[in-house]
Amino acid sequence: MTRAAAVALVAFAAACTPRAPVDRAIAARGGSIPGIVRESSVRVEQGFPGDWQWTTVASFPDRYAWSIVTNDQPHHYLFDGTTVRAFIGETQVAEAVGAAGLATHARFVAVANLDMLRQPGVTITMTPSAGGTQLDVTFADTGARYRVQLDTHDAVRRVEGPIDLSPVAKGTLVATYDDDRTIDGRRLPFHIRYELDGAALADERVVRTCILGTTPAASAFAAPTSLPRCELRSP
Repeated sequence: MTRAAAVALVAFAAACTPRAPVDRAIAARGGSIPGIVRESSVRVEQGFPGDWQWTTVASFPDRYAWSIVTNDQPHHYLFDGTTVRAFIGETQVAEAVGAAGLATHARFVAVANLDMLRQPGVTITMTPSAGGTQLDVTFADTGARYRVQLDTHDAVRRVEGPIDLSPVAKGTLVATYDDDRTIDGRRLPFHIRYELDGAALADERVVRTCILGTTPAASAFAAPTSLPRCELRSP
């Protein structure tokens, strides 16, 4: 085999690797997401049905915060990649290392945000179809499996994977995404529908969102007052 042919073969093989669709999807979105803040209005169907408002902060690789508006002080649930902490207002009320619940939320969001899929320990199998590309993802650290559906424009349209919403429920979560808008140079969904084990769970409408300029340290997820913030510019 000539040197030119060998180089061409290597380039072709690289283009066909399972991570190639992930790279294309990140590029089509407008780039990586070091972190994202999202304020949402949510119609919840299970557990505590009703209309809720909450803010989530997600940062690479899979750190996560969930702040829920209540009639009294907000409830905050923070995961720094190792430890889950719960707060009512600014008062910490619980702490657990390796707690499964919020860690599964963090991992699910990280999968949907795609950048985590480039990391070592992630196995991806891709299946092309007329409607786009299906990615079957397995994480070596937990053994958890996810399925990501990209459309023909390489946008994430559906993610399926395990979730722990204890004490309410746990099972397989399916999230479908639409109403894309461009914010801070990234194409992001503003509408997300959730199903848990085939039953409607919640319908989320993003009110405001923004991309963090850099990836915050784990210590930023240790208390509500240290959570990453940004100037929320979207209408």
